[in-house]
Amino acid sequence: MLPRRFVWLGCIFSLLALAPPPQSYRPQVNSLSAPDTVWLARFFTQKAPHLLPYLQEAKRYHLQILYTQVNRDAKNRPILKHYAFRLDTTEYFYPASLMKLPLCALALERIALLKGQGISPHTPFHLEPSPKGCLSQVPETPYSVIDCIRRQLVYSDNPTFDYLYALVGPAHATQLLRQRGYASVYFGHRLARSCTPEENRCAEAVTFLPEGKPAYRLPPHCAEQFPPHPYDHHPYLTTAQANALSLKDAHAFLISLIFPQAVAPRQRFQLSANDYRLLRKYLSMYPSEAGDPDYQRPDFHDGVRKYFLVGGDTALPPSRIRIFNKVGMAYGYLSDVAYIVDFDLGVEFFISAVIYIGENTPGYPPAQGYPWAKGLYFFKELGWALYRYETTRKRPHFPDLSAFQYDYRRP
Repeated sequence: MLPRRFVWLGCIFSLLALAPPPQSYRPQVNSLSAPDTVWLARFFTQKAPHLLPYLQEAKRYHLQILYTQVNRDAKNRPILKHYAFRLDTTEYFYPASLMKLPLCALALERIALLKGQGISPHTPFHLEPSPKGCLSQVPETPYSVIDCIRRQLVYSDNPTFDYLYALVGPAHATQLLRQRGYASVYFGHRLARSCTPEENRCAEAVTFLPEGKPAYRLPPHCAEQFPPHPYDHHPYLTTAQANALSLKDAHAFLISLIFPQAVAPRQRFQLSANDYRLLRKYLSMYPSEAGDPDYQRPDFHDGVRKYFLVGGDTALPPSRIRIFNKVGMAYGYLSDVAYIVDFDLGVEFFISAVIYIGENTPGYPPAQGYPWAKGLYFFKELGWALYRYETTRKRPHFPDLSAFQYDYRRP
């Protein structure tokens, strides 16, 4: 039997055929590693002076912003230009639910490797409990990978994160993304259960229940070697094993899911066209369109996971606007990575930001006791300021955005 490492490598390379072919055009006019760092500060002074108090105290707010303009060539292919304010990949912030974005994509990669066993993204699976510790407290409900992705991207559900955490494996997810150039990534802990560092390095057994076929089981495993933490001993690190993801990498993840042809081949997820459509649909779906009965309650209104333009409020933008995004909220940090489109006006742009509205006090609870409204106001106004600018910006070609329009009434 081949060592597991070589089996994994063979499976990964077998997926390369699913990746979009390289494009014979220049997809970027600058890079996320060398963005324009002057334009945004000037923009706020001229177009959004009401946000200057945030920028003037950017260090206290741990503020970082990334904005990407999208132009199209004559063949409707995207050309990207990046702008940044105080972007710093060495400064740690707690990413919270931003970790769900790459994990959902990796879960689709993982499930594709099991196709020969009769497993698909629709196949239900459950986790097997271990004798003791947090691994003995696994949920009993079976979910499919599609169920997990929908619940995480639409509602930011934590329990299903733990399902995909076990399916992909924290060490494998961390190593794989680092090999693709995302150096800030670290999957250090689950989100729905409190586990020890040793338990978080282990994955429960996963049992699939394919229709009309015998159950298929992936055995439990623990990582013998775990990648080092990229922010080891950083003063903002909440715990030694805290999850990690820089704003730059989160922004790049979203770009790779929206425009895979516009990023380097090694940075792409190895996904099919249907996989990409699925992720984009759920990134842009409102809770009322998903209709999950577990989340039919007032605190999960349609704007609750939309920070840019909405501020987490109940008032939504016009229906011609769609926000493809993933947010994070915990330990005083608010973050959002978003691709915003206006189908009627031909507007499209990426905007990502993180802000800290805590008091730099150790021991704060994860979600309670913070003035979240202060940060949500900033996100809402930042989104509208850039949207208004985008409606006036001249483009060489009006974009065809029909590929991002979905019938949300269909499952």
